[in-house]
Amino acid sequence: MAQGVTGGVARVDRSRRGGSVPPDTFVIEAERLLELSRTDLVREERLTWAYRAALRGAGAVIQFARKKRRRLPPGSAWEKVRALTGDEEMDGWCRRFAPHARLVAQVEMGLVPDLSEDRVTEVYQDACLFLDAVRGRVGYLPEVA
Repeated sequence: MAQGVTGGVARVDRSRRGGSVPPDTFVIEAERLLELSRTDLVREERLTWAYRAALRGAGAVIQFARKKRRRLPPGSAWEKVRALTGDEEMDGWCRRFAPHARLVAQVEMGLVPDLSEDRVTEVYQDACLFLDAVRGRVGYLPEVA
């Protein structure tokens, strides 16, 4: 990786009581991944970081929506978001990220030799907009100096 990030994926600390991670932890991690997407020199890596940022945003929505539910619905993160929120806004985001998920998987397998900058920008912009919606949904406001 151009950024030298070990393992490529940040780990969310689950050492809190009950193993539950608050939604803001996911949002903070998503912001960090978006920063990696902005600065990485490798186009394929920028795509992956942006998509992973969106997945962290989905994690925030899942944590916020599940409240006291012990079990999560089955399926992907996007299917969980759709099942737990049941609203049109999040359903739209889930539909929007379905093709992005396929693209990222294909890129990571080396099946997309000519990844365009436009596709990377599209996923990055969608991740940014989704994270804005997530911040509003979970009530996350960053600390400002």
